[in-house]
Amino acid sequence: MKKTSILLAMLAMSASSWAQNAVLKGKFRYEMPNHQNASSIFFTKAENGDLSVIAEPATDKADGAFRTAVTPADQNTIRFIGAFDEHYPVYLRKGEELTVEAADGLVTYAGKLSKENKVFSDWYKMTAPIRKYGYTKNARLLPTDRLAKLLDSLAGPVENFVKNINTGNAVFDKEAKHMLPYSYKFDLVMPFAMGVGFENKSKYPVKYVNWFKNENFSDKGLWDLPFAFRYMQYFAFAKHIIYNQEQGISGEMLPPEISDKSLRANYILAYAEKGASQDRVAFLKKYEGDMLNDEQRTKMKMFKVRAGVQVAGGDWIDFSYPDRNGKMHKLSDNLGKVVLIDVWATWCKPCLAEQPALEALEKSFEGKDVVFISLSIDTDKAKWKQMIEEEKLSGLHLYSNNQGAFLKDYEVESVPRFILFDKNGKTVSFNAARPSDPKLKELITSKL
Repeated sequence: MKKTSILLAMLAMSASSWAQNAVLKGKFRYEMPNHQNASSIFFTKAENGDLSVIAEPATDKADGAFRTAVTPADQNTIRFIGAFDEHYPVYLRKGEELTVEAADGLVTYAGKLSKENKVFSDWYKMTAPIRKYGYTKNARLLPTDRLAKLLDSLAGPVENFVKNINTGNAVFDKEAKHMLPYSYKFDLVMPFAMGVGFENKSKYPVKYVNWFKNENFSDKGLWDLPFAFRYMQYFAFAKHIIYNQEQGISGEMLPPEISDKSLRANYILAYAEKGASQDRVAFLKKYEGDMLNDEQRTKMKMFKVRAGVQVAGGDWIDFSYPDRNGKMHKLSDNLGKVVLIDVWATWCKPCLAEQPALEALEKSFEGKDVVFISLSIDTDKAKWKQMIEEEKLSGLHLYSNNQGAFLKDYEVESVPRFILFDKNGKTVSFNAARPSDPKLKELITSKL
């Protein structure tokens, strides 16, 4: 009887918790370059000029159907559903159920729509014609004269729509009136990302010409929006590369044009964090004086250190990980020796293919001031340890569990990766040749 009572209480609590939720469901289709539908979509919120993932709803691969519970923490506020450059705003209250179906930049909201979701639904109906130029795979084949006409025909309706938002929800109305005009601007630069272009400068609509000429990014609040960084990137590409036909990296051309100091600092840090710069060290040095507070200056310093290790002559960044017996080893313990770091995993076939050559390379340097560190990013410690023991792998083997200082500071995104440092802890090569390539042995020898 006692067990039954506990079970009933647990069921009641579960039902009560579910009743506090809202439901977001629908279909999302986004065709990848391989012509397959996107396998993942994300429920997100705005954070630091971008999107922060709250949940990744299970998605049907065949038709893109999804369903997710929206907990109280994400109710009564604007959230987003989508993937890549298509993220659609939603606003849910306790017990509500909303259906969102999206494909090729076109979206429908269905169900018993609240006033807030009715705003989003009507907005995307109005802007649908111009979104065809930025979110369909054949966008570049659409007539550009039609795009020019759409810019003129939508100018008034867009302005009036935003001005007349009045749901009775003051907080929502304020946020929507700020976000939607930028959402429209995002839609206006997306065609350039899709390959749409005009024959020459004289063919560009006046709206684009004036926009490219006068935009000075003076709105600090832009960074509160979920697409701020991407919007600024696409704008820079459209203006500098497509319209002005300039050579270089458009994202690096933008900072001097950002008049609001706070927005400029945030953009610079985001640009540095995403590793978008061709010469990250030079970029950071150029703009370190634009940081406004200690937090930003600390981040900038960290990015400079991380960027430095990736270039020849840069200083290594120390880290510490355990070997198979649990003993901790620091990279700095090897100062005075040439160090080759092998970043690998037991599930990585190219990594395993290099093992015989790596073993031979280690043997050729026996008795010399060379240390070989194999750092695993495995998350299955038992499997990692078993392979080392069964294969009798030589060298110093450390286990990261795909966490810790190395993963953050070295920003290695794929394996295998071989990194070579000289006796002074200076980077020789951040992406050295593999052991099967004789050039690696030559490089190590040159540093002894």
